[in-house]
Amino acid sequence: MVLQLQFSDIPHDWAICVQHDCPLAGSCLRHHAGTLAPDDLKHRDCVLPGARSADGCALFVEDQPVRLAHGMKGLLAGVSYKDVHALHKHLYGIFGSTSQYYRYRDGRWPISPRQQERVAALFRKFGFKGEPRFDSYSEGYYFGPGK
Repeated sequence: MVLQLQFSDIPHDWAICVQHDCPLAGSCLRHHAGTLAPDDLKHRDCVLPGARSADGCALFVEDQPVRLAHGMKGLLAGVSYKDVHALHKHLYGIFGSTSQYYRYRDGRWPISPRQQERVAALFRKFGFKGEPRFDSYSEGYYFGPGK
């Protein structure tokens, strides 16, 4: 099944792009979102030409669904008590702050592939074998921070 992006899927505070002359337009999620904008839309955060450079675009996002993780209440199950405090401190850093960590932990915010990689690297650093298990997974587009 092919995942179909709908304009209603795009967060209201996520900038779209309507620069049709951009060489990255064909593979950019922001541009794809811009093509889905309804004709009667009057105002929206947009990517401005200043984001583009000879190297690409500072706001480019690949137009590909990704594997998102949701929740991590069981992530520290089986971790020894002596490691839990140190792991928490590092996890707060990965997710931005203590309060943001709990939003991700509780599944309110999706966990990006990059964040999943950083958690896996942290667990390897602490000597854990295998990949960390998040509460659930889905395929979708990632519109949040933390590429």
